[in-house]
Amino acid sequence: MKTNNRSGHTLLSIILVVALSACASKKNVVTDTVYNPSDSRAAIIADALGKYTDWTSARVNGKLKESSLPVNPSLKIYMKRGTDLTLSASAVFVGEVFRLELTKDSLFIVNKLKKEYCKESGEKLKEIYPTLCEELQSLLLGRMIVPGSGPLSESNISKVEITMENEMRKVAPSLGDLPIAPSAFYMLDSQGRITDLVVEGESGRRIFAMDYDWKGDGGVDLTAVVSKKGKPMEIEIDLDKPQWGAQPLSPFKLGGGYKRVSLKDFLKSVGMGVK
Repeated sequence: MKTNNRSGHTLLSIILVVALSACASKKNVVTDTVYNPSDSRAAIIADALGKYTDWTSARVNGKLKESSLPVNPSLKIYMKRGTDLTLSASAVFVGEVFRLELTKDSLFIVNKLKKEYCKESGEKLKEIYPTLCEELQSLLLGRMIVPGSGPLSESNISKVEITMENEMRKVAPSLGDLPIAPSAFYMLDSQGRITDLVVEGESGRRIFAMDYDWKGDGGVDLTAVVSKKGKPMEIEIDLDKPQWGAQPLSPFKLGGGYKRVSLKDFLKSVGMGVK
């Protein structure tokens, strides 16, 4: 049982670090395409966006890996563009141990082993982070975002700065007044895909980094490193190629015996207490 509680803890860590830290990263295969440092910002962004598959819904299966876990929980992720994100984690011989459902209207998280759940209203979510759902979807699909302004698009390219670094493009989104960190940036490979996303604290100290290692079959291995109490914690998520036009996961039915707790208490219960 302890093993599976750890699985939920690790999974929630990834979700909240990526979402609330506002935002993430990757590593890729480089081709022999040559970048022209004089390319305009609009042309560079248009080139990257042009490689994205248009979509309305998607499902991604994968595995969660973390050194302290004796087993690797399997993951199922369903997304309806801009509105819904459902994530389910299952362990061998136990079945589903964790469920997260994020919509425009609510955040619902369940720890099935502890029989605890929390639910936050859409209004509260909007106060905390109004573009959370669509930004998290983009990051899971390996797409750039401008924190607080949604996925990177032609409408918000004025909020990014592009420079060259070691023959790769470095894209730094403006964080505006968001209480995230002083700076963040993506590195893009020659195909316009994100290879890394780094969030830096004071004095350039890395507080979060995610590496995207793209696989030949269209899947991606994510490696996230977050600084927790001054110590690095590494988590890996191996994701298969997205299944476009997918159907939602089976709905979760909250049976008897579950206790509703606040988000703060839920985080404490899985070892992620916040002040």
